[in-house]
Amino acid sequence: MKSIIIHAYSIADLIQQINSELTKDFNPTLAFVYTSPRYNIRKLVVELNNYPFLVLGSTTVGEIFADEKHGVREKEESIVCMLLDIDPSAIALRLLQVEHTKYYEVGEEVSQWAKKQFSNPAIITVTSGLNFDNDAYTQGIVSDGVEYAFGGAAGDDLILKDTFVFSKENFSNQGAVVLALDRDKIDIVGARAFGWTGIGKERIVTKADKNIVYEIDGKRAIDFYKKYLNITSDDMPQVGIEYPLEVMMRNGQVVYRAVLDINEESGALIFAGHVEEKSKVRLSSAKGKEIIQYVGQSIDDALAKEENFKPEIALVFPCCSRKQILGDLVIGEIEGVYNSAKVPTIGFFAYGEIGAFPDGGNGFHNETFVTALLSEKEK
Repeated sequence: MKSIIIHAYSIADLIQQINSELTKDFNPTLAFVYTSPRYNIRKLVVELNNYPFLVLGSTTVGEIFADEKHGVREKEESIVCMLLDIDPSAIALRLLQVEHTKYYEVGEEVSQWAKKQFSNPAIITVTSGLNFDNDAYTQGIVSDGVEYAFGGAAGDDLILKDTFVFSKENFSNQGAVVLALDRDKIDIVGARAFGWTGIGKERIVTKADKNIVYEIDGKRAIDFYKKYLNITSDDMPQVGIEYPLEVMMRNGQVVYRAVLDINEESGALIFAGHVEEKSKVRLSSAKGKEIIQYVGQSIDDALAKEENFKPEIALVFPCCSRKQILGDLVIGEIEGVYNSAKVPTIGFFAYGEIGAFPDGGNGFHNETFVTALLSEKEK
């Protein structure tokens, strides 16, 4: 599985570098392309359509890459691409435009499609649209028999207006791009890291609907944040991203949820993932610089369970909040992955993270660092 990473600050530069690599006896079959929304997505898709390889693309809140040539990097307002020479019979890709709100059914559709491609599939997927219900979508995927699903929600440089996913044929601001992998030919191992700690007294969600929380302890949900963080509505949702809601679901699993929007009239908080009614919640904050060590440790733990697995690439999907909290120190998390996995790495800062795998708990996360390690099996 040969890979080459390209970093550019213009579409023209990206294309020039791709053309240069293709003349070096290198025939990629797949490209991951992550870009700041500042670039013309339509033009980028048109340019990528000239190539034979498949493309999984997304807009971001920052681009991540690491290899021997570049070192370990995280950048903003740029384009990063990984060209990958992988068995073409082991991959399939599609782009979906979602024009309804039945996101669970969309996940089921994706799962069914993947199982038609391969008897034992894994999925890499990125979604677009700030109103996209990633939680229901992920539940739909895993409920229909796919054990491994990784990815994230596309970003837009924290503008919180319009996010995009794309293939080399088209793009969508309300949809999903899906890569199916044949697990009979490709090994995949997952890891996830948190690093947040709950603060304050536990409260009960007394009124909620999917990702919208109306009341906590019988009071307006928005007032819960205002009171304990001493903020105003103008400070939301930005502050809500930095202080996620720790949610203990009824099955005992703990997830963290980031505030994406508020409704001042109803007093509701709109989260990036579902929050169950009657679940126990409290605010949480990052464990300072200690948050960094959790990422490398998650990779070490995952690899320790797979003695014969040797990764060839790493795909990473960290939450944009981690970058906000850590600032320049966030590079330490990327170094944690690269130093532990020791393979070319690509990813982006996301508005939500998908990490569904055996023993991985709930499949959709916020405030989390998700990693997928891939390796081609010997033929």
